[in-house]
Amino acid sequence: MEDKEFLKKVLVPTDGSDSGLLAEETAAIVAKKTGATVTVLHVIREVEEYYRLLYATQGLEHNIPHSIVKEILDLTEQEANKIINDARALFNERGITVDTKILKGIDPADSILEFSKKDYDLIVMGARGKNEKDPYALGSVTKKVIRHTTCPTLFVKKVCSLSNLLVCIDGSENSIKALNYAIKLAEKFSSKITLLNVQERRFRDLSPYARAVSEKLGERILSRALSAIGRDELKVDKRVEFGVVSDTIIDVAERRDHDLIALGSRGLGTVKRFLLGSISDDVSHKAKRSVLMFPAKHE
Repeated sequence: MEDKEFLKKVLVPTDGSDSGLLAEETAAIVAKKTGATVTVLHVIREVEEYYRLLYATQGLEHNIPHSIVKEILDLTEQEANKIINDARALFNERGITVDTKILKGIDPADSILEFSKKDYDLIVMGARGKNEKDPYALGSVTKKVIRHTTCPTLFVKKVCSLSNLLVCIDGSENSIKALNYAIKLAEKFSSKITLLNVQERRFRDLSPYARAVSEKLGERILSRALSAIGRDELKVDKRVEFGVVSDTIIDVAERRDHDLIALGSRGLGTVKRFLLGSISDDVSHKAKRSVLMFPAKHE
């Protein structure tokens, strides 16, 4: 049965960059289809942080006149209001209920993470900030948000119509939750869904028997994932591939023109959140497609 209430509130952090605009456009598509309300959030830095940054970046060794910092703050607030007003106009034009919020904070990512705890069902944000040049790599704010959030997060690398979804399944509880969420989205958008399980390349190369066993294991993992959420009869494409997991996910998404990759991220504790190397990390950084990350609930 279609869940009409699974997505009610969408948070859209934006900094006015081209990437932020892509996120706004994608959030508008999501909200229009689901009936969700949108909150656009922009974070500006506290005055103390401007002093610190000016000392750090300009190498100034004497006191900075308060008038200079005030002028910078005034310009920053004017820019913030323009960013928020432009975003509000975009959503209003599409008939979407939108709220806006400007926050002051030392770290934009921390402000986004704290604000997102207010019962949001999805965060939609750009992959990179204004000063980051690589069109596909993650920016520092986005990277921190997706590594620490407990809210499903869609980070946008291209405007995403959600018409052709690739859902990555490894049999873990979190990948099954990601599947459940992706299916609910797909029902709103009448999307095609492909379920992908990646087996290690060495099993393909060992022997025909090892390959056959691995393929059956992958197929079983995909079927069990559907069964776990009560969707055994759902018509989806199931694929078992062999290779390096993150590289294979990205390759499949490119070859089959998926506009969204959905996957679960591992549950990271306080220390492990700072470590690199997980499959979700690799896919997030390397993929040229938008990615929907379903995080584990961590402390």
